[in-house]
Amino acid sequence: MNADQAELVTSYPDGTIGVTIKYGKGYEDTWAVFRGSVRQVRQLICDYFGFECKDVTSLSLSDLVVNATNLAHGKGNIASILDARIIPDAAPEQPPANDPWAAATAAKPEPKADNPSAWILGEIEKQATIADLQKLWAANQAMFSDPAVMAAYKARGRALKTG
Repeated sequence: MNADQAELVTSYPDGTIGVTIKYGKGYEDTWAVFRGSVRQVRQLICDYFGFECKDVTSLSLSDLVVNATNLAHGKGNIASILDARIIPDAAPEQPPANDPWAAATAAKPEPKADNPSAWILGEIEKQATIADLQKLWAANQAMFSDPAVMAAYKARGRALKTG
């Protein structure tokens, strides 16, 4: 029997079914065979291909088999055409103990300020010219409705004028 003549779904006398998913068209290509009740076959396919079953529960078994077959063909093509091999996902490497970048990423970020105007107050202080201060006001006018922000804006403007 040629590979393209093989039955992809088989019924057995004990009431179970078998589903064959091929990784290519040739007989030599990998086949995955699943046998059990419809529910068992669905679970086996999800487990085998790494599907999240909750994401595919609305699919019929036929649709699930089509998705799994497409994935199998894609992997088969990558392996045969590109002469590639599939490697497992690696666990993240542990950085050396003296790695300064590891220490920096492990540091807890600064907690957000409770003051919603903290950002604009910081930006006001950063401005080096009156023109930049005016541009900041023009771009963020809604934030200047806070009296504390407006007071800081005026104070920074006076400080920049007196130089």
